[in-house]
Amino acid sequence: MQRRYALPLIGMAGRALGFTLGRWRLATELLLGAVLFAILVAPLLALIATSLVPTLGVPLTGETLTFAAWRAIFDEQSATWRALTNSMLLSVSAASVLMLLSLPLAWLLVRFPSRPLRWLHSLIDIPYTLPGVVLAIACILLFSRPLPLLDISLSGTLAIIFFAYLARFLTVCLKPVHSSMLQLDPAMEEAASLAGANFSQRLRHIVLPLLAPAAFAGALLVFLTAVNELTVSALLWSAGKETLGVVIFNLDESGNKVLASAISVLVVALVAMVMLLLSALGRYLPKGVIPWQN
Repeated sequence: MQRRYALPLIGMAGRALGFTLGRWRLATELLLGAVLFAILVAPLLALIATSLVPTLGVPLTGETLTFAAWRAIFDEQSATWRALTNSMLLSVSAASVLMLLSLPLAWLLVRFPSRPLRWLHSLIDIPYTLPGVVLAIACILLFSRPLPLLDISLSGTLAIIFFAYLARFLTVCLKPVHSSMLQLDPAMEEAASLAGANFSQRLRHIVLPLLAPAAFAGALLVFLTAVNELTVSALLWSAGKETLGVVIFNLDESGNKVLASAISVLVVALVAMVMLLLSALGRYLPKGVIPWQN
């Protein structure tokens, strides 16, 4: 269906279509505000309130207000900072590698379609559709022995989690890039070739600038998903190799929901800071690279 109904583009997308709601504007804004409050603000307020009480079930008042959970996060013996470092390293690395891998792969899938590439495109979806526990068990069985020739074991290291992230989130990064590549008119590359542009020049000046917004959006989705990933990491982590999702899950299962809420608030603040930083850098990047900026 994508190939049949694709609309070729010859440049960046223009401004979004604007329309007026008229007398329905106030009702629409109130409805959207209520929905956003219910799914975003209310859960965040619940996390913040829970992180500031001595134990779960105690109402937040001036007398019960305490920062004990937050002090525990910054304790030198806490595993939070180690988990934060591990999650940031894994998510940023996976997003960067998959973005660089998705660009040439999407170009090959569209410009040189073949049966092996179509099979490869279908196989890429399997690690994401499988339950994370199944993928983790597959990685454990695959790397239970040292790697041939290198004689290096990945079991119990961050490398095995990184490998699982690459397999699981490749389709998340590839889908928007592939969809954007389907919309690029090949006539632009053909015209550049007739004008004397070589292969690398066509990629650098035509393909990559037009695919950059989709590639960055895919990488951002990978980062936001991987930084809190749990189902894969739950079976692959080892002592000293915890991730944020594993730490929060273990604290919640052990009954320490206050500390789990405090770490969750820290994760929300971290993601918000990353998005604010990207918004600030958006003015120095090509138009459309930051997905939420016009």
